[in-house]
Amino acid sequence: MVLRTFLVIGMFLILTNPNLDAALCQENRDKTESAQSEFYQPDKVQSVHLTISESDRRRMLNALPECIYVPAAFQWQNVILDKVAVRFKGNSSSQPNQKHKRSYLVRFDKYENSQRFLGLRRVSFDNGVQFGSLFSEPIITEILKAEGLKTHRCNYATVYLNDEYQGVYVNVERIDRIFLENNFPNASGGLWKNDLGGPGGNLSFIGDDSKQYEKTFESKNKASKNRMELVEFIRKINQTSNEDFPAMLDSTMNVDQLFRITAVMLFSGAFDQLTGWNPHNFYLFHESERSRWHYLPWDLDVGFCETAFGRVRVLEDWDAAWPVPAGCSNPLLDRVISDPQLLNLYRTIAMEVLEQHFQPEDICDSIDKKYDLIKKELEADPFPKQRATVPGDVGYAEIVNSMKLFMRKRYASAKQQLTQPGSRRVSKPKGLNSGRGVPAELIAKIKQVEGNAKQLQLKMRRLQQIMPQVNAHLQRGEYAEADLLLSKAIEISGGVTESEKR
Repeated sequence: MVLRTFLVIGMFLILTNPNLDAALCQENRDKTESAQSEFYQPDKVQSVHLTISESDRRRMLNALPECIYVPAAFQWQNVILDKVAVRFKGNSSSQPNQKHKRSYLVRFDKYENSQRFLGLRRVSFDNGVQFGSLFSEPIITEILKAEGLKTHRCNYATVYLNDEYQGVYVNVERIDRIFLENNFPNASGGLWKNDLGGPGGNLSFIGDDSKQYEKTFESKNKASKNRMELVEFIRKINQTSNEDFPAMLDSTMNVDQLFRITAVMLFSGAFDQLTGWNPHNFYLFHESERSRWHYLPWDLDVGFCETAFGRVRVLEDWDAAWPVPAGCSNPLLDRVISDPQLLNLYRTIAMEVLEQHFQPEDICDSIDKKYDLIKKELEADPFPKQRATVPGDVGYAEIVNSMKLFMRKRYASAKQQLTQPGSRRVSKPKGLNSGRGVPAELIAKIKQVEGNAKQLQLKMRRLQQIMPQVNAHLQRGEYAEADLLLSKAIEISGGVTESEKR
């Protein structure tokens, strides 16, 4: 009776004392932040176990190139969640004939809306297969964080599927609502993702109709469904007068942060970002309360190579003093370059970043430490021991040495360029590349074709699923049902139904 009385009194005090309630909430937040920090601890390799039934695993594989969710169980340390959703993720993992390990996205709230893992809705494990390096993203994000910039957390994880070792993955934090809540005082603004590039992907203004930007900028939350504020932001970048541009940029973005990100991307050779060739792999977040825009780099698995794919001349065509690659157009940075005051400010910040984070011995030591951290786990990893970006790099030792050689060259050239800026490099005319590199505009078209091909694969998969159903209805004489499915098939294939013609 006495114990019950004390419990009742205790509950009453909690419910009626706002200070105590706030203290408990703060304690829970602190515990969550501490657990997340442990999960993304940079110098620790996590171990994650996924359990998927064999039938669901076959469904995942048979659905490719579409990446579908299936039920699964998830375990990290002593944390076990029996009802989560898992799917493949990424361009390489969506290819049906891919022979190497696949990337995974784990979603905790799909089947149980309130379920979280350490306060997180989703976690992802990137295979690093496409570009043959597991080192770029962890190193680049550490530099961004050291600069005080908003970026996703990541480290390494060994992944086991049904107790079978899958290999070493980059454990990458998702940029979603939880990320925004953790990093911004007001996370209610619009969030857009540019995944594959497309019209307006380099922030060029292509008209007032917001639908023109839908293929390029994917809406990632409710606030981003209406793209008009995005269109207006892009319009300001392109149409503000030269005289008013510096003031507009300062009131719209944090210029210091923008220039620091630009410098980090350039020095590390992360060429498939907003600031590089064929801009994609980034998010834009509009912090609505302060009306500030934030560029958030994403998918940083390329970098640290002198010439990529034999055609992207990262070192030769990306001058540190002129931060737009030769032959490329970037409305935002083009405007910066054309303003002497902004350009000088960028160069000053870039030199600070170079000396602080890209000293050859320091950056090479960071690369070695990342390699040492996972060297043992890599021995049994089903990873293509070759960099697609640099096919001549075969084996992890060569990949690491190639990355370090790039950084020594990059530091030397960047310091000379920033100390003694020459005139801006002009790209060679079309057809006069002497086999040393494909023009940037052709690279952009190649990327667009690859994206279109993936969409066509998805459409073919859907059509292959519909047509057997049509035949079944026809055999049973169910012509109305067959007609509905055929109309849907025509729509998917891009045709016009007879009713629409009329």
